[in-house]
Amino acid sequence: MAAGAYDVKALNNLASGLSRLLRDPEAFDNLPTLFAEVGVRLVYLEAFPGSKMNGAAFMLDNDSGQPVIALSGRGKRLDFVLFTLLHEVAHLVLGDIDADNVLIDEDSKHTLGDETATDGLAAKWAVPTDLPAPPRPIRQNWVTLQAERAEVHPIVIVGRLQKTGLLEWRSQLVKGAPTVTEALEGWG
Repeated sequence: MAAGAYDVKALNNLASGLSRLLRDPEAFDNLPTLFAEVGVRLVYLEAFPGSKMNGAAFMLDNDSGQPVIALSGRGKRLDFVLFTLLHEVAHLVLGDIDADNVLIDEDSKHTLGDETATDGLAAKWAVPTDLPAPPRPIRQNWVTLQAERAEVHPIVIVGRLQKTGLLEWRSQLVKGAPTVTEALEGWG
């Protein structure tokens, strides 16, 4: 897979606008090209049955110094895959990956980098604006308004609310949530 020279500043800039760019599943189609332009190879490898691997980041080899991000598509929902991608990018931007270490993100902890800082940066990129305190109960029109304000897909707002415990994982607001599996499978 061809890629340009690795540019961490350009990768940071790409990541900071990714949630706005990926407002629909079809936008995932062009991600390998966008990442190759900043020197990162982006690949999809379907999750193994029973695996809890979401993503991985590593340097291709000791000579090129070019990073690779692999996504399993586990979770399938647009916001889950987006956050995994942003999390792996954050590991690169924060300097957690080097030629001697492969970082695999599973549900279990790993020892490379500060996960709190990595998740914080990925969360900032995912929803680039502060969310006001949600009303009770949280309704679709409030989610849609916040998504429009942040210029992201509404499921990204729902995912943030779920992750922070402000919304139950089982919620009507996830009904019909977009998935990106088809786009990821097209990367091949």
